[in-house]
Amino acid sequence: MEPLFSYREPLLYCHHSLDETPDPDAFSVHAHEMPEVYLFLSGHGRYLVEGTQYPLAPGDVLIMRQAETHKLLIEPDTPYRRLAVHFSPKLLEGIDPEGRLMRPFDHRALGQHNRYPKARFPKLSEAFSGIDPVPGQERFAILAGLLRLLSDLAAAFPALSGEEPDRGGAASQLVGYVNAHLFEPLSLNDLGRAFARSTSQLGRVFREATGTSLWDYVVMKRLLSARAMLQRGETAVRAAAACGFSDYSAFYRAYRKRFGHAPSADRPRGH
Repeated sequence: MEPLFSYREPLLYCHHSLDETPDPDAFSVHAHEMPEVYLFLSGHGRYLVEGTQYPLAPGDVLIMRQAETHKLLIEPDTPYRRLAVHFSPKLLEGIDPEGRLMRPFDHRALGQHNRYPKARFPKLSEAFSGIDPVPGQERFAILAGLLRLLSDLAAAFPALSGEEPDRGGAASQLVGYVNAHLFEPLSLNDLGRAFARSTSQLGRVFREATGTSLWDYVVMKRLLSARAMLQRGETAVRAAAACGFSDYSAFYRAYRKRFGHAPSADRPRGH
């Protein structure tokens, strides 16, 4: 990957990147701690978001909210270029007290209405045009472009959300069930009883829908939720229990593996 531009601070991250010969195996399923707005600029691929596959065309915009899993399915035959902005909703406090700019992220089901095709919403890709700024003006340019983009997304969202969602059939039902029971004991046997299917069949459907195994998916989402609780001041023991970890030692090891430090490091000072 060649970074054409990158800017990072705790509440804002932006990158413009290019892979001349993209490696499909280099793009694993993942989820972020902040919402993301993503512009597909070139390439040949699809995006898998919580059980829904979206074909991609240059200029298409995708949005993912916090902890919404996604995986790029890219072909190696075409250079892959993209621009993405990750932002904390805290940046909008005072600007948007009613939360209108976050409605396209929060007022929809997981994996639904993530894509805004350029053919239908050309203004969205245009909003990215000023985000690659001259040195010294990075933060200003990114925030200005982001606010314009979020405003355009909020204006486009009612038309998109009023349409039939991009249903993935059994796959979407399966992903929805897992998220509804995310902090409860979950296994393929439990899903087999709920969906009256074999565990091997459900395991295959779930991997095709999300790009990962049931257990890896559940652990990733539980850890992200636990970290959010820790950052709000909750104790590690209570966060682990609330997010479905019955064994604190297993939670501690998984947390260190994912985030590179102990859970206590994410609690605000003074708690």
